[in-house]
Amino acid sequence: MKISIAALWKKFYFRIPVYACVAVVFSYTAGVLAMDKLLFPGAADQTARPPKSGNITLKSGNAELDALYHLPAPGMPVILYSHGNGETLSSIKPLLNIFIRQGYGVIAYDYAGYGNSTGYPSEKQACMDIEAAYSYLAEKHKFTPKDIVIMGYSVGSGPSCYLAEKIDAKALIIISGFASAAQVLLPFPVPFDKFPNAERLKNCKVPLLIIHGRNDKIVPVRNGEKLFSSSIAPAREIYYSDAGHNDIFYKTPGFFHKIKNFLEKCSGTEIK
Repeated sequence: MKISIAALWKKFYFRIPVYACVAVVFSYTAGVLAMDKLLFPGAADQTARPPKSGNITLKSGNAELDALYHLPAPGMPVILYSHGNGETLSSIKPLLNIFIRQGYGVIAYDYAGYGNSTGYPSEKQACMDIEAAYSYLAEKHKFTPKDIVIMGYSVGSGPSCYLAEKIDAKALIIISGFASAAQVLLPFPVPFDKFPNAERLKNCKVPLLIIHGRNDKIVPVRNGEKLFSSSIAPAREIYYSDAGHNDIFYKTPGFFHKIKNFLEKCSGTEIK
C-alpha cells in the first residue's frame, strides 16, 4: 500500500526528525554567522570608510583591500603580516616601521570591511585576503615562498596558518594566536568552529615560532602551547610571563631581536 507524503506528515513521529534536522541546520548556520561576527568585531561602517592608509590596493574576491607594501633590503625576506581584529592598517604602522627599519620587506593589509577596505569580513574572506597579499608578492614582485615570512597576530593567526599549510614559506610566526576560534574560550573545538589552526599545523612543514604571553586574558596561553605541540615542523616557543594580549610587542625585552634570531637560524630542518 502506498502512503503519500501528506499522510506521513500528519504522523508526529515523521515530523519530529524533520523538525530536528531543520533545527540542527538553523543552529549550525546561526553559529557560523555569530562566530564570524565575534571574530571580526572591528569592521568599519561601509558608508563612512576612513581614507586609505596603504600605498597599494589588492583585489580579494569582490572586495578591494587597502594594503601597504615596502620593498626589503637586499637579502632580506618580506613579512606578510595579518593584524588583530581590533586593529587597522593605520594603527599598526608603528609596528610595521620597526620591521622596515630592520631591513625587512613588509606587506600588510586591512581585512575586507576594515579601514578603507570594502566588503565584509569572515573566515572565508580573510583566507581570500591573505591569498591576495601573497599573490601580489609572487606575481608582481616575483618573490618565491622561501622569501616570505608569514606572521599573524591574534585573529591574524587564522589566515596565517591557512596560508602556511599551502605554501613552503621561509617561516611562520604566530603571536598571541589561537588553536581555533572556539578554543579561545573552550579547551576543545566545536562543530561550527573557525580557523582550525592547530589542525592545520599538523600538515604544515614551515618552520614555526610561537610567541605568547602567559598573562594573556583574551587568548589563554594554552592556545599557544597547543599550537606548538600540534606542529610537525621545526618549531620554537617563547612565552613571556608578564605579557598579556595587547602589550606583548612592547612590554617584552628583546622581542624583535628574538624574531630576528629565529629567522637567521631557519634552515628548514632544525630550530634551536
